[in-house]
Amino acid sequence: MSSRAFNKMATIVKLVAAIAAGGLVLAAMLFPAFGGAGAAAKSTASAVNDLDTQFQESNPALVTTVLAANGQPLVHYYNYYREPIPLSQMGEWLPKAIVAVEDKRFYEHKGVDLQGMFRAAVQNAVKGGVSQGASTLTQQLVKNTLFYQAKTQKERDAATEQSLGRKLREAKIALNLEKTLTKDQILEKYLNLMNMGGGAYGVRAAAQTYFGVEPAQLDIAQAAMIAGIVQNPTKYNPLHNPDQTKKRRDVVLTLMADQGKITTAQRDEEIKKPITLSGNGAKPSRSCSEAPNGAGFYCDYVWQYLTQNLGIPEATLKEGGLTIQTSLNPSYQESANNAIVSASTSFNSDPSIYGYADQRIATMPILNVKDGQVLALGVNKKYGNDPNDPSQTVFNYPVQPNGDGAGSVYKIFPTVAALNEGTGINFELNTPPPYKSKIMAQQGISYEVSNASPNYPPKLPLWKALYMSSNTYFVALEDHIGSLKPITDAAYAMGLWAPGDTKIRDQIAAENRASFTLGPEATSPLRLAVAYATIANRGTKCEPTPIMWIAGPDAKTAVNPQTNKPWYTPGTNCTPGAVSQGVADTINQILLKDVMPGNPSQTGKRAYVPGYQIAGKTGTAQDNRAYSFVGFTPDIIASVLAFDPKSNKPLPSPGGGEEGFGGGYPARIWNLAMQSILPQVGASYFPPQDPAVANGKTTVLNVNCVGQSPANCKSMAKQAGYPAEDSGTPVDSTLPAGVVASQDPPAGSAVPEGTTITYSVSTGKAPAGQPCQPGQDPATGCVPAAQTSAPAQPTAPAPQPTAPAPQPTAAPPNGGTGNGGGNNGNGRGNGGG
Repeated sequence: MSSRAFNKMATIVKLVAAIAAGGLVLAAMLFPAFGGAGAAAKSTASAVNDLDTQFQESNPALVTTVLAANGQPLVHYYNYYREPIPLSQMGEWLPKAIVAVEDKRFYEHKGVDLQGMFRAAVQNAVKGGVSQGASTLTQQLVKNTLFYQAKTQKERDAATEQSLGRKLREAKIALNLEKTLTKDQILEKYLNLMNMGGGAYGVRAAAQTYFGVEPAQLDIAQAAMIAGIVQNPTKYNPLHNPDQTKKRRDVVLTLMADQGKITTAQRDEEIKKPITLSGNGAKPSRSCSEAPNGAGFYCDYVWQYLTQNLGIPEATLKEGGLTIQTSLNPSYQESANNAIVSASTSFNSDPSIYGYADQRIATMPILNVKDGQVLALGVNKKYGNDPNDPSQTVFNYPVQPNGDGAGSVYKIFPTVAALNEGTGINFELNTPPPYKSKIMAQQGISYEVSNASPNYPPKLPLWKALYMSSNTYFVALEDHIGSLKPITDAAYAMGLWAPGDTKIRDQIAAENRASFTLGPEATSPLRLAVAYATIANRGTKCEPTPIMWIAGPDAKTAVNPQTNKPWYTPGTNCTPGAVSQGVADTINQILLKDVMPGNPSQTGKRAYVPGYQIAGKTGTAQDNRAYSFVGFTPDIIASVLAFDPKSNKPLPSPGGGEEGFGGGYPARIWNLAMQSILPQVGASYFPPQDPAVANGKTTVLNVNCVGQSPANCKSMAKQAGYPAEDSGTPVDSTLPAGVVASQDPPAGSAVPEGTTITYSVSTGKAPAGQPCQPGQDPATGCVPAAQTSAPAQPTAPAPQPTAPAPQPTAAPPNGGTGNGGGNNGNGRGNGGG
């Protein structure tokens, strides 16, 4: 050995010995043996005492588990597959195997093995470097802890550099650690921390990955195999290098026998065993494409919610070992997906319609009305990014705004605005098609609308216009309100857009965009459900959330270390009074008419499930390029929105029709899903409407235009605070031509403030059979007074019959009265729907 190598070896031994003995005292004792006391010993001890031994141990990177509401794992987040368990659950053989191969004097030394270090020091000095470590389990624990909790590459490099300084620092920290922890505690931490190949960290992950069992179930050979991996997790990875792994395993078995941990016979028997893996490298799924029950998009939504809405850092989610309980109901998820893809077969239509490979999209988010918890996100796609599989996508259609609009479901927003202003549900407007928007005309823009069919009555009250879905009425209602701002404010308050997302609201209001009430805007199915849930929940808006609670590794509520507050607090997502309770209750009663049996001209009857009180609203976008149905009970809500993101063609109608509506596929999808969901939810009932809201701000109409000229009628109405307009249809009347013959509402009626008086002028032609008025020409059709005079009375009574008239022998059969035969024979001649 050269003198330089000898001196280097001597220095290492002195320093190690000094550390082991506590610094200065042992250094002073050792240095004379190598020819130098005094200053040399003092400098050596100083070097030891000056080592930075600050060691703030943090939890190792752990696996975060995301659970469905029933406790079933949905997905996992992790950078390191590590699941710590107590030493008591690690079984007999794995701890013995690790000690045998990595640190046979573990239970004898106090953190530093001087014998091993002396041997290594000699070898290192001879070779001119630091090639042999002789680290104890405690030192390895220190080294790997520093590495895994390093935040920067510089810190990671410092934790693994081949230097004397790093070795000495580890040694001193290890000595300190053994003063505060028992041997079993150190061994437990070590076995839970170490890289054991195949992406597994710690003994539980390794046992699951390679053998699919818990560590306590490992036999001797399996335990020895895992223990042997620690020295070189790449070289001895049994998934890729089984031959090398077996050689290393057999070394461990031999060491166990040499140290008396197993018998020679046991060693010989275990060595005969081949490397047989039953875990096949399986690890907890961290891909949303593997989420069970078709919940891939829900899984994706959870990640977005955790990182964006709650602001939890990715590192915390992937290393913090959290347990996250979601509100996903797996059976609801399956019901929603199945309802979408099977709707066409329920109509005996093309089974590919809304199948997984169909380019047309149908979505169905389901929420708990009371607390905003998202229960499922249905869609006819599978979560994945294979470009060759048309059934796959990673675009979260149930959550993101998309499509050509949702259609008439937006009519709820002007309804809320109008009832807020006190119009009442009986507020009537006469709006024969086409109707031209006045607020758009004020901007020099011509915008006119018609209805889905010519059968809509031109004059309707608000309640009937809503459930029958009259386009002309609601564009006219915007004119009555006078501005889009109260309408978009209502939509925002109800949750159509996320809190703080005011861009679209403000733009529509600034433009007084009259088309808004007919729903042409790209719409998030989830946010649409939120808006309607605010009405279903009697005016309390609950922001959607997929989270029920978040716990840390200690099973306590997980806390943001920056604020010391929980990452998530249940119940903080709801805002009472977003809409007045009276307005919400009143609208719910109106929307029941769209679904519940017995309401003529309803549009959502296909959604009805017998035995449940269901409210809802249909919607169809321009040219039938999208359609929707939002249905709800007092407890659960789901919005179905379908569209074609790749084509402007109309969406299909049940039975193969070219132009579908919200009352077709969307209502049927809702019905199919709820047939299995509602029995789990249970039946409940909406409160009655609020009389004050329903009646509105009514006054007695004191304007009587009959007999007045149209000009006088308008003047009288204006003075009383009512608009007046000509119906455009003159009526026959005994009054002179050109004067007002009738008005609606009639004088003396109780009407909401701002009610429009619709008058009709006289043709001057009396209705047939009416008596002529003074000076009126009989040529107009009236009957002269002479012809209408009562006949003279006879001077003698008319002769009486001598016998009663013959009676029929039998009563005629009960029969129709000539009034047509509507549905079930009880119609009024209106064709029978």
